[in-house]
Amino acid sequence: MPKQKLEYWKRYDLMFKNYSKKDLVLILEHELIHNCLVPRYIRGRRTIVRKERIISFILVEKQLKSVYRDMEMEGEVYLLHKYDHSSFQYHYKALPENILYRILSIFEKKCKVLLNEIFIHLVDSTAQSSSVREERLRQGTRNKEKITDKIHTLLGYDPPNKIVIVESALASDKHLSDGKGAESMISKHLKGYLFGDAGYETYDLIDLAFEYGLIPIIKPQNKNIKRKLSKKAQLRKIWNGNNKRLYKEIRGVAEVLYGGATKANLLKTNSKLTSIRRKDALILSIRQNLFSFLRLKALIRIYRQTRLK
Repeated sequence: MPKQKLEYWKRYDLMFKNYSKKDLVLILEHELIHNCLVPRYIRGRRTIVRKERIISFILVEKQLKSVYRDMEMEGEVYLLHKYDHSSFQYHYKALPENILYRILSIFEKKCKVLLNEIFIHLVDSTAQSSSVREERLRQGTRNKEKITDKIHTLLGYDPPNKIVIVESALASDKHLSDGKGAESMISKHLKGYLFGDAGYETYDLIDLAFEYGLIPIIKPQNKNIKRKLSKKAQLRKIWNGNNKRLYKEIRGVAEVLYGGATKANLLKTNSKLTSIRRKDALILSIRQNLFSFLRLKALIRIYRQTRLK
């Protein structure tokens, strides 16, 4: 794809001029049908509207932070049938979590087809807050505390096109460390550099990155290193140079995903069930890849029209 010349907000406007909420529902529905993602159940009667369209409508509304009552109000416009809000809640609860991971992977691959080969990878995590409280014992006293979960993401950045995509994501409780979360997300097919803050400077993650052929550029912690001959110690010696400069230039890109999620109010959930909160955590990654894919498609359409003229 040619080098990007349009500014960010012009590219952002192009997507909204070419695509609407109805288009988002149809695009998701097509992928669900094409990849056979929605499971079929033997028991129970068939839905009046095709189940793939119901699921795609729920996912789009979740990306826009709509509650089930709002889905009930607008559902008839997109589904051509009036569904109760409890029906949308049932379908979302019955949707397996691995389906969301597969949707995330599908749009990640679609974006990479339209992009240059990605050599910049960033790992980051953030907390997902909730309004749900549970009793916990703190120093012999029972107090109600709000439940907080954790979202881990592995991002890919293409500087010429200024596009950020989510290559992998993981929803967990707050007891999973940043380093262990990153270890489960990186893989052998990645190439280039791996950026991360001080929370990712662990022996296991750095050794695994070198084993996979990645070059870790991770901010050092304010701690002394015990293993003087480790890969971690070698990276500390060369930190004050190109590594530090590259970290300052690139590391801020990782906040693109969470900045957009904060603005869309997707970092807070009101669900009591752990399974629902984990699905809500994956919605922001799907939103990022879906919107990145639509921005790329809108740009390709412009380049094709320019060449024809």
